[in-house]
Amino acid sequence: MLVPLLLLGAGLVRSSPLTETEVPNVVLPATPATLSGAQTADLDALLRRAPRFPVRVGLLVTDADSGRVLYTRDADAAFPPASNMKLLSLTSLLSVLGPDYWFSTSVTRPRSAASAQATHLTLVGLGDPSLEQSSGEHSLAGLARQVYAHGLRSVTDIRLDAHLIGASAGHTQNGTAIPGWTLPLVERPVVGLTLNDPSVGEGAELTAHPDAQAALLRVGREFRAELQRAGVQVTGKVELAPPAAPPEEGIATTRSAPLLQLARYALKRSDNVWAEQLYARLGVNSQTPVWRAASLEEASAQERAFLKRAGATAAELQALSLRDGSGLSEDNRLTPAVLVRLLRYVYQHPFGSDLLPGAAFRARQNPLIEALPRAGTGSATRAARELGGTLAERLKGLDVRAKTGTLPGVSSLSGYLTARSGRVLIFSMLMDGYPGPIQNLRQLQDALLSVLAADPSN
Repeated sequence: MLVPLLLLGAGLVRSSPLTETEVPNVVLPATPATLSGAQTADLDALLRRAPRFPVRVGLLVTDADSGRVLYTRDADAAFPPASNMKLLSLTSLLSVLGPDYWFSTSVTRPRSAASAQATHLTLVGLGDPSLEQSSGEHSLAGLARQVYAHGLRSVTDIRLDAHLIGASAGHTQNGTAIPGWTLPLVERPVVGLTLNDPSVGEGAELTAHPDAQAALLRVGREFRAELQRAGVQVTGKVELAPPAAPPEEGIATTRSAPLLQLARYALKRSDNVWAEQLYARLGVNSQTPVWRAASLEEASAQERAFLKRAGATAAELQALSLRDGSGLSEDNRLTPAVLVRLLRYVYQHPFGSDLLPGAAFRARQNPLIEALPRAGTGSATRAARELGGTLAERLKGLDVRAKTGTLPGVSSLSGYLTARSGRVLIFSMLMDGYPGPIQNLRQLQDALLSVLAADPSN
């Protein structure tokens, strides 16, 4: 262990909560008579008139306050959720760590009486996706300036410690190699030291550094350059820290924005890199020392535990397949029923607000719901783009806060709709098996929501 627990304190902080053709042989289930007859007929007609190619659709709509089912179709069937997976991974993380949790990135040195020189510096990372190279103080440049202010003027080597996330770089646990953690499909490694790159996100090319060790060493080289710019001479190499090393003293540290703010960024942009980095933190067993490496098994166990708290049944949990936090894996499976259960839990628990659930929603004071993309904001200004996220140009004129999701042949949309009557509806639409343009599925989703928005409320 290379750094005192004080510098790893972020790992210990907890805060309170977080053109269409007929498709034959479509059998629609009976639905509760809680929408108007015209609405139900319109929904049925839309689902019978699927896009030009067949598509499988799962849909569940409930009343947010009562939980009453308003419309359902294959709500217990499992679908690849695409980026709707972020709803589960990030909500689970907020539930476990709290909205005020923050990530630290620190610099340590060997304990020595010589303050101006050091045999090496160690850069210690906990997986923060928001660390910048040179912008602001939450950056490698900011850490380098702290090192200079500490009095250090010369250092030989730069070491990289990513023991919490980054076992794929060669770390072992109890003598056994720990499997690596890789962002699915694009083979981008998830490591404890990474730099924010706003040019990457959903659908972007992410394979610049497919090897975990190479990704870590890149950060080390950037840190070396920032140290030299700050006035600290570096004469040696950049290398990975040994798995076991004596404790060192901390001389610089920086902290991220609160977790809720990081989650908001990942949800609004549907940023796969950020989502996976955050999900890895969920994979650290909170009942063990903070230096235990993250595992996918632990992260999915935490998600299942959260869903149980949200009221998911054993049968509902059995239908799930949880393979990542971003939704990139085509092996993920969620059901509309589970997503609606999760979303209602969030509705009923507006952490950080003293208002009752319905009042908090209408006042836009449920922080996690407000972290979702908001429909129809447009993209004329940066603020509008940031608020709307992936829904900025969709569903204009409707009050929708929801998470989008896209993979080849897959489109999903789950969230909240305020009907024109004022009633709040929770919905999940999962669609897959479609070989045509994804835009057709999005148009179907928007048409379904337009019908629901006309709800007269019974």
